[in-house]
Amino acid sequence: MQYYPIPENLIPYVESIWSFESPDHMDYGEQAAIIPSGRWILIWNYIGEYQHVIQNQSFYHSRYDLHLVGQHTTKILLKGDVPVSSIGISFKPYGYYSMGENDLPNYINKVVSISKKKLDGTEALTSFSGNIQESVTELTKLLEERINYKPDNRVVQICDQINAHKGCILIKDLFADMHISQRQLNKLFKSQTGITPKQYASIIRFQEIYNLYVRNSQSENKHELYDLFYDESHFLLSFRKILRLRPNIFLRKPNKLGNEFIKK
Repeated sequence: MQYYPIPENLIPYVESIWSFESPDHMDYGEQAAIIPSGRWILIWNYIGEYQHVIQNQSFYHSRYDLHLVGQHTTKILLKGDVPVSSIGISFKPYGYYSMGENDLPNYINKVVSISKKKLDGTEALTSFSGNIQESVTELTKLLEERINYKPDNRVVQICDQINAHKGCILIKDLFADMHISQRQLNKLFKSQTGITPKQYASIIRFQEIYNLYVRNSQSENKHELYDLFYDESHFLLSFRKILRLRPNIFLRKPNKLGNEFIKK
């Protein structure tokens, strides 16, 4: 993956801008399984066609489709013929809310196509010139036109605290210094991120241990399971819930492609 500078207007909302080129040939048995990240991701594929599969539901993308990958609470499988090349924007958990979206909870575990129409009525990203930077610029300008809202500072603060604690923080402690009920904060957080603080914390906690222990099969990190989970049974329960497999079965097959999207 290659990363690009974030325009100043998008810095409060965007975590990274990247391009990805799949290999020409896939390893036998490649799973191409992506775990939840707690982020909204906008993708424009300029070479090839592919599909996201979430909970046995397929979302197909023809070439030049601009699509939003919503928050997901279980793995995503990538399927399609290689090669596929795409440009992506990973939003901060609350970042896509700034584009004027007010029904984010309805996008959970879904992928939806997004309009490429600009304010002047013309359409962006209808072809690929061969210059990736030109397409990145075209995509970011399209997004800059759509900024309508700023996320609530309390939502930003909750995300920052969860990230700082790697997901290991009690929900009551998140809300301790905020003069608003837990119910209201949960509702506010969900409206601007799509999920609850508890769900977000679980995703971040699992992602941390996946990167430490599973992604590179680094068994020497296994003791760190207990820093992020109560015990190994707690970890196994989370693993099966997200990846639908036990770790020893999952690790028997390659996941090179999926792991490219798990690095932080």
